[in-house]
Amino acid sequence: MALVSNQEQGNTDVASSPASILGKEVQKDPEEKKMLSIYDIHTKSKKNLLLAILSLLGALSTFDEVVYVPALPALIRDLNITKTLALISVSLYLLGISLSSLIWGMLLDYYGRKWATTFGFIAFIPTLVGCYFSPNICVFFIFRALQGCLVSLILVAGQGTIADIYHPSERGTAYGIFFAFYFAAVFLASIVGGQLAEHYGWRSTFLSVTIISVVVFISYVLVVPETHQYQVICMYQNQRNITLLESDQVSPPKLTNPCLPLLYLGDCTVIPYVFVLVCGFITLNCGYMLFSPDVSKPPYSYRESTIGILLLPHSIAILSGSVIGGKLSDLVTKKSFQLSTIPEERIVPGLILFVLVPIGSIIYGWSIQSGVHVSVLILGQILYAFGQGASRPGILAYYTIKYQEHAASINSANNFLQQLTTSIVIALAEKIVLVIDNGWFFTVLAVCNLLATIFAAIIIYRKVRLSTNPEKKTLL
Repeated sequence: MALVSNQEQGNTDVASSPASILGKEVQKDPEEKKMLSIYDIHTKSKKNLLLAILSLLGALSTFDEVVYVPALPALIRDLNITKTLALISVSLYLLGISLSSLIWGMLLDYYGRKWATTFGFIAFIPTLVGCYFSPNICVFFIFRALQGCLVSLILVAGQGTIADIYHPSERGTAYGIFFAFYFAAVFLASIVGGQLAEHYGWRSTFLSVTIISVVVFISYVLVVPETHQYQVICMYQNQRNITLLESDQVSPPKLTNPCLPLLYLGDCTVIPYVFVLVCGFITLNCGYMLFSPDVSKPPYSYRESTIGILLLPHSIAILSGSVIGGKLSDLVTKKSFQLSTIPEERIVPGLILFVLVPIGSIIYGWSIQSGVHVSVLILGQILYAFGQGASRPGILAYYTIKYQEHAASINSANNFLQQLTTSIVIALAEKIVLVIDNGWFFTVLAVCNLLATIFAAIIIYRKVRLSTNPEKKTLL
């Protein structure tokens, strides 16, 4: 394979347009030009390694959010605050993720993935130290909100990088593995948070996040290259005289208004599935955040370490749901399993399993209100966690296939809406539960999830019908 030396390419701008570089190569010997897909530049083993590290980014964001949830009773006692204030600390964290994700999505799509993620890590670690030394709830609020702002960069970068390196036919499985790690961190955080809180106090949970963050940061810097597709295309053309197959499909990035990704939420081909993810995410987080304070009181009266163990089935369910949902998402796109040619078909398996979310919500809400055996509560958690995990990979794969060049932005828009709505609901959850109790609260959430599922199913069914009718196919 002929390679162009660094001296020959020394005066070539790396950020040049692929099209302009192609024009310069016209005079070269055609045999020197090599064709390669951008999805094939990494070996399978290298992709697996990159996916593992990217998945650790997602796991870190979840671990940071969840690790002190079993410690909420200890936080309430130590800082002498109410349950409502403890839940507000969670809401502020999610609000920070929501509001900052739009900015990070825009910067990641313009400047690239690696430098922004490196900055995010460097700024994130001091906020953990701030939480550890917080003398009161106000200082804790400030550092917790800053943590949310910075961890969202790490999360969006991981999702965007997966879209950079995995072909659409493999992306559902990749996202399934990513979210398996993402939700598996709930499993680890539940145990670690409960044990640390009971033996060393709630502050020790942030020390554990600091140690993990340093390890993940070093791994990311040493192993993960820049994967932004435009930059990779230009690098291959400038330095290796290789024209990637996607060169004419990727245009130079533009620095845009950070609120511009919100326009994706108005796309009628996107918004039905956004509602599915948002409703499921709210239910998942409300059940998780309310569980620890509720079962620490009679008739349950569990200690922090026991609460962490009780959350394990929930974590295992959402982990397995993510893996199975991702595999099914890619499987239905295979020729032998295809029901139609529309891209939304990869959403169907997850949408079917999403029906478990309203069922589990009702079981959980009325069980905890009635004070029945904790195993029934856990059954409800398992059902809604599995359904929520199974629906996510297919929908996110569909997003990034539809908007490949703006993968980080579409993910940031989705994160913005689901984190914003969840932060608001969690902040109000305790007050709402005091008025209508857990049974009706989770029933309302169940109805919202069911309506979102029906709406999305109708849209997909209509598109399938149109795709099989040649006379109406132009309406798609």
